[in-house]
Amino acid sequence: MTLDETILFSSLYNIYGELLTNKQKQIFESYVFNNLSLAEIAENFGISRQAVLDCVNKVCTQLNKYEKILNVFKNNATTKQVLENVKLSVTDQKLIKQINNLLNNL
Repeated sequence: MTLDETILFSSLYNIYGELLTNKQKQIFESYVFNNLSLAEIAENFGISRQAVLDCVNKVCTQLNKYEKILNVFKNNATTKQVLENVKLSVTDQKLIKQINNLLNNL
């Protein structure tokens, strides 16, 4: 998995992770967030390295599917861009602070 893919799937996981099974979440988190090898994860879960890889690939496929249907990540990115553009065009510090708060919550 490339760095760009890791960043993308981490973002998608933060949005859609609760739609996965507990085992899928644990394996994906071990691989992506804890940077464990397939062998380490396989040993921890008592499964084969191929089963770990299959699970990670399935999770990535599911996350892409959820995003394709729901577009939350895409819509958040669009909203962030609009807010950034608005922020550049205003001078009211109170409004800029509110925009920054919105951006931090996206």
